[in-house]
Amino acid sequence: MGKLLKGKKILYLYTGDHPVHRKFAESVGADIREMSWKIPKGYDIYFSEGEFFKLIILRMIGKLNRNSKIINLFSDPRLFYLDRKIKFNTKNGKIEKKSKMEAIIFKMLINKLNGVICVGKFEENLLKKYYFGPFKKVDVFIDKDFHKKLLKIQPKLVEKRVLFIGHGPDTYYKGIDVLIKVARKNRDINFTIVGKSYEKFIQNNDVPGNVKFIGGLKSSEMCEIFENSSLYVHLGRGEAFGITVLEAMAAGLPCIVLELTGAKEAVEKVDSKFIVPLNEKKISDKITEYFNKSLKEREILSGKFREQSRFYNEAKQLESFKKQFRELVKGIYGNKK
Repeated sequence: MGKLLKGKKILYLYTGDHPVHRKFAESVGADIREMSWKIPKGYDIYFSEGEFFKLIILRMIGKLNRNSKIINLFSDPRLFYLDRKIKFNTKNGKIEKKSKMEAIIFKMLINKLNGVICVGKFEENLLKKYYFGPFKKVDVFIDKDFHKKLLKIQPKLVEKRVLFIGHGPDTYYKGIDVLIKVARKNRDINFTIVGKSYEKFIQNNDVPGNVKFIGGLKSSEMCEIFENSSLYVHLGRGEAFGITVLEAMAAGLPCIVLELTGAKEAVEKVDSKFIVPLNEKKISDKITEYFNKSLKEREILSGKFREQSRFYNEAKQLESFKKQFRELVKGIYGNKK
C-alpha cells in the first residue's frame, strides 16, 4: 500500500505514464499501476491520469468501495475535443464529429469525480465549462537532470531551421497537418519533426522535401537537435500544455506557439507576439519575421526564453503540486483531518 497522505491511501492509475505525471503521484506517496478494469479495493483515493470513467463505473457497480474518492488529472485534449464536439479517429487519422450521446455521457461521468487536478490555465478554462466540483490548477516542469543539460546548450540560431517535438498518432492536436502546410509555403526553411507514430500520416500525405521526420530520440540525442535548430514551432490544437515547449525554451530556442496550445502562458511571459492564431499566412509571416531578425536580436530572445524556463523547475513545482493536492483532498473530505 502507498504511503499515507493525512491517513489516506492513494493509488495512481496511469494510461500514458507521462514521467511528469508519475512524479506528481510519487510526490504524494501513491502506489502506482496501469489503468485497467481490474482495480484493487482498499484505497481511499484513486488518482487517474486518464480513462477516469473506468473508475467511476467500477465504483457504481460496487467493484470499488462506495466511499472511495476519485481524482482525475486532466492533461490531454479530452476537454478541448469535448468543447469542439469532435474526436480523433486513430484508424483513419481524421477528425470526426462527436455524437451528442457521447458528449452527454462524458459530462455526466466527469461530474461524478470527487476532484480534479488540471495543468495550466488553458486546461483550467476548459474545465470550468463542464466540471462543477472541487479542482486545483498545477504547473508542469522539466526533468531536473535534462533541464541542467538544456540550460548549457548554445543554439547556433543562424540557419533557417525549425524544430517541433511531439509523438503521434493524433496529428490534429499536435498540429502536424498545419505545420506541413506552413512548410510547403516556406521551402527555404528546413523543418524537423521529432516524434514516434507518424508512419500512417507520412504514407497518406505529400510531405514536402524541406520536412524531415526523424522518429523518437533519447534525451541524450536531443541536445544536438536543439543546438542545430534556430526556432521552435508548436501548432498544437488542444494540447493541455506541451512540455516540449518548455524544453525548447530551456535550450535557448525562441518559441512560436498556436493560441490553442496551453504552453502559450509560458511564451506570453516572454513576448505575446510569439503566440499566433490558426491562420497559415499569419504563422508563416511570424516565422519569416523571426528569421529576418539579426543574429544579435535572436540571441537576446534566446536568453529571455531560456530564463523563463527556470520557473518550471522540478523541485519547485513538485512542492507546489503536493500543496495543491493536499488542499484538494482536504476540501473533498470537508476539511476533516
